[in-house]
Amino acid sequence: LGGERWRLQFAGNQPSRWAMYEPGGLLAEQCLANMKVACVVGRTVFVHAGLTADHVRKYGGIEGMNSQVKDWILNSRHDEHNPEGTYRTVDEVVRSAQNRAQAISGNMPECLGGGNSGGTPSPVWMRDYSQPSDGPPKNPVAGTMMDECLEEISGRIVSAANGANGDGDANERGVRRMVMGHTPQRRINAALNGKAIRVDVGASSGVMGGTPEVLEIIHRGDGDEDVVNILTVGGERIPLADRQVLDVGIPIEQLL
Repeated sequence: LGGERWRLQFAGNQPSRWAMYEPGGLLAEQCLANMKVACVVGRTVFVHAGLTADHVRKYGGIEGMNSQVKDWILNSRHDEHNPEGTYRTVDEVVRSAQNRAQAISGNMPECLGGGNSGGTPSPVWMRDYSQPSDGPPKNPVAGTMMDECLEEISGRIVSAANGANGDGDANERGVRRMVMGHTPQRRINAALNGKAIRVDVGASSGVMGGTPEVLEIIHRGDGDEDVVNILTVGGERIPLADRQVLDVGIPIEQLL
């Protein structure tokens, strides 16, 4: 499955994939409607590629992003391009799917990279915290971006807690780290003083056939620090601190 051959091999299933998973598709509600752009669990925010403070403010917080995407994925456009019509050739079926794809992409929420995003990297496309792979981010302001984002999310969490019961504490209720994928790494690792955890190991044979690993986060309570480990197929439990990528550019091999 080298190069682009695997993409070509499965392209013949494009119409059926669209019928299943396009907005309003046969399995869109069951499989996709409850998937999140981002979510917060304990002191950790999870997102496909990354978040910035601007994302959080512009799109109405994490809740706003998730709501916009859910509305989009449930909006059926089947009637516009008649995917169940009578087709004389396979090419006509493929063109129908492509036409629907074009129409749907034009209404894609900005937080997914559509609409009027102006080419600004979205939460599912950005690489500011994860590129280059296995090394410190090349963006010189990545650390500042991360700090501002975690502060913005934490402030919203604390404000919501204060509004609910008047008991909001930024140190206990805020987020301290961001877990992301999208940019394959040789192994799970952390950058920006442990705040950016990059977990995409490219395990699919269609990506790079990487070795699977699992991130383990143990929340021991509001008064204690979380325990963060990496679980390997060999049965090891490696503290995340042992997989830190230092900003001075030390290769990850020297940190293992």
